[in-house]
Amino acid sequence: MSRTSTVFRATMSLDVTSYTSILEGADVTEAAMEFPTEDALAHLDNLLLGFIVPIISFSILGLATNITNIIVFIKMGLQETTTISMLALAVSDFICCLLSLWTYVCYIPAFRDLPNLPFNSVEVSMETGVIIRPFFTRTGALITAYITLERCLCVVLPMKVKTIITTKVTRITMVIIYLITLLPYISHQFQATLGWKFYPHLNRTMIGTVHVNDPVASVALQVNTFVVGFFYLLLASVTIFVCTTFLVITLARNSKWRESVSSQTRPSSSSDESGNSKPSGSRKENRLMKMVVAIALLFIFCHIPAIVSIFLATFSTDFFRTGRYGSFIILLSSIQFAFEVVNNSLNFFLYYMMGTKFKGVFRQMVGLARKTVSS
Repeated sequence: MSRTSTVFRATMSLDVTSYTSILEGADVTEAAMEFPTEDALAHLDNLLLGFIVPIISFSILGLATNITNIIVFIKMGLQETTTISMLALAVSDFICCLLSLWTYVCYIPAFRDLPNLPFNSVEVSMETGVIIRPFFTRTGALITAYITLERCLCVVLPMKVKTIITTKVTRITMVIIYLITLLPYISHQFQATLGWKFYPHLNRTMIGTVHVNDPVASVALQVNTFVVGFFYLLLASVTIFVCTTFLVITLARNSKWRESVSSQTRPSSSSDESGNSKPSGSRKENRLMKMVVAIALLFIFCHIPAIVSIFLATFSTDFFRTGRYGSFIILLSSIQFAFEVVNNSLNFFLYYMMGTKFKGVFRQMVGLARKTVSS
């Protein structure tokens, strides 16, 4: 099996066909891609059932919080570049939560084993949830990287950043990010699609995954999954880590500066009225910088399992080919899935706690305040 296929297994989490082949100690072939055996499903159930309730719960939470984020950002207006980026991130997170919810509903045994269900829930969830979701996950990763990079430019080039990163540039960048992450999904449609197929062990015909043996499409799929599954995540993670480190250092430096100014101006009646104190615009930038750092740290923490998967796939290709570690691979992929759902769900609380304007608009929207805070 090629290295790109191995990376695909590690990064496109919860790939049931890969799990089946791992449990059977075989490569992913057409035979291995059929409906999993009862033993394989029982083994999957033991490992995945524990994740169903928390993932479904966080997915529902994420749907609610991201709908709220989208509404609040639209009410705030799209005159600021950061608002546009965070709106695009909220849309991506909302879709990820929706696909996560659908995927795990299909894994619930009571739903999966319904006698009159016209489709194979595991295979349908693969094509309509599991395989699509990583593309939106990478979209969110690249948008987060863009947000942190923009904050760094605000520090490095404070006088020029407004002319470099405009609202128009940000809108175009968001569209490009969505296109470069979602267009590769088209190659999968030439490799597999949904259609009617007969399942001998059930003696019935249902809608399931129909695979097409197209060598060109297979190569394109491997290249695209390598780019989306490996390169985009690596690029985003490195960018976020470097930019976050820079922002943390900058915040620490600003904190020391404020302490120094405070100690010098303490005898005076009001430090805010002294010429040495920072203007309100700088305080607003610091608040925004802290919020971006919090978003980035949440991203880094929640993507540790994905980074571990990439590390194992890169330096130990046999690790994902043998059945010896099958249970661990399934567990790692499930943890990766769960952590990503958490990341998709919690940004609202960061916005509310650290974004003054966001908090004001939200409180007005739900009737807790009479007017919004403009700063």
